[in-house]
Amino acid sequence: MITGVASRLKSIKPKVLVFSHICSPQFVTGAEKLLLFMLREMLPSFSCTLIVPNEGIIAEQARKLGIRVIVQNIPLVVSLYLALSHMNDEVSKNTQGPEWAELLFLIHRERPDAIITNTCVHPLPAMAAKSLGVPVIWTVMEALRETPYTSMAVAIFEQYADYVIGISEATLASLRTPVLLPKTTLIPPSWDHAELRPDTWTEQRHLRRSRLGISEGHKLIGYISSSIFEAKGLEHFMQMAVPVAERFPQAMFLIVGNPVDSGYFERCLDHARAKNVLERFRWIRFEEQVETIYPAMDILVVPSLTVEGFGMTALEGMVFGKPVVVYGSGGLTEIGAATGNMAYVVPVGETDGLFGKVSELLGDEALFLSIGARNAQMSIAAFGVDVYRKRLRKFIESLKLQGYNPPRIVRGSTPNVYLFENGVLRPFNSERAFLLKGYSFDQVYQTMDAFIAAFPHGAPIGKLLHRAARGKRSKLRKGSRTRRRRLSAKRSSRRVARRITRSSPGRKQAGHKRAGRKSR
Repeated sequence: MITGVASRLKSIKPKVLVFSHICSPQFVTGAEKLLLFMLREMLPSFSCTLIVPNEGIIAEQARKLGIRVIVQNIPLVVSLYLALSHMNDEVSKNTQGPEWAELLFLIHRERPDAIITNTCVHPLPAMAAKSLGVPVIWTVMEALRETPYTSMAVAIFEQYADYVIGISEATLASLRTPVLLPKTTLIPPSWDHAELRPDTWTEQRHLRRSRLGISEGHKLIGYISSSIFEAKGLEHFMQMAVPVAERFPQAMFLIVGNPVDSGYFERCLDHARAKNVLERFRWIRFEEQVETIYPAMDILVVPSLTVEGFGMTALEGMVFGKPVVVYGSGGLTEIGAATGNMAYVVPVGETDGLFGKVSELLGDEALFLSIGARNAQMSIAAFGVDVYRKRLRKFIESLKLQGYNPPRIVRGSTPNVYLFENGVLRPFNSERAFLLKGYSFDQVYQTMDAFIAAFPHGAPIGKLLHRAARGKRSKLRKGSRTRRRRLSAKRSSRRVARRITRSSPGRKQAGHKRAGRKSR
């Protein structure tokens, strides 16, 4: 019977709380997609709970995987990712609101073995978990901006992260400090090939192209971004596409994404309007099932102007066997190098380079086919799920988890020391009370003042009446000394003329009285 119980206890999976910074109800961002994939791969080893700020697509997808979902709003700190001068002020402000206390209560109630916080804009879960002694795994899916304050941003990671997972060398570049280097692990993204239903790609290609009015004689050149804004380079795509359209009558173009700035989006389309080729462009706002989009394309272009954390769109295009032309932005260069595709990595901002590479592929059918076939093969070899699982398994084996064990003795920036038990902070009234309970000062855990302020304070430890009585006696002694000084002054004035070297008997008496009071 005992053996059976022990066996069941051994089989209990460690509990991990996973904090997603967003949960969009309209479309899934790359960061959400990668987080959900990692969650699914962790399920054999961990009991995972996903915390999202609101209901949305990944919450629904997580529940379908059997993952418990908690909806709780947690403020983001975008200035951390942007490495702005006021990031610490923003962090401090966010730890003073009710959401901070609710976050601490959530973690303490759930009692996790570890937490995962996703992206650079989501530091509060790391800070709250660290204050409760919970190991922090911080997944970094974007590169910190390089500013005069980047080192300040890195210091936050150094203070609160126990483990850092980067999806590319670009995301880890600024985090390779002496403090963080032993904590960092590179785990590039992957995908489940079966979920992409490769047996349906031919059918999906026909259906999608029919809906778009694209024949098999056309070459469809695609652009995909979950959110379309200036840094994603749509205008550069248009500056490449218009001359391609003028040179190759068979070229058609597909834009997939949700415009964040409608003015910018229209300005991009104006490039085609000005040359009267807008009818050769198609637009789809969002498509959750990528397996219905990529098969319809012939070439994919990813002209990102920002340092990409990875560039999952480019990898997906390769997985579907498409030639992919990219700007060498961050992780996009790493994908090109890993898949032998560096010939189609163009320096950032060179639209002529995009034009040249796309024209090269459109002008040589054999080259077009061979590059697509090679990409399909090399993408699996470099980033397939078997490679991903091997890296993830190695990381999991490196984790040192010892169960939920919050600190019992804590203090903030003041000298006050507290016993933390059952979610309540009880202050020690004195050093004597602290030591009488059998504690030593090397057990005191230095935590944030925001932690001390968030949890309720309980009854003090130590005899309050004893302290009050001692204070009262102190006041009485002080009053007696004052009266004695006045009496001594009067006696002294009477004896000035006959002062001698020996001590005054009156003073001796006063001294005896003081000694007597001290001995009581």
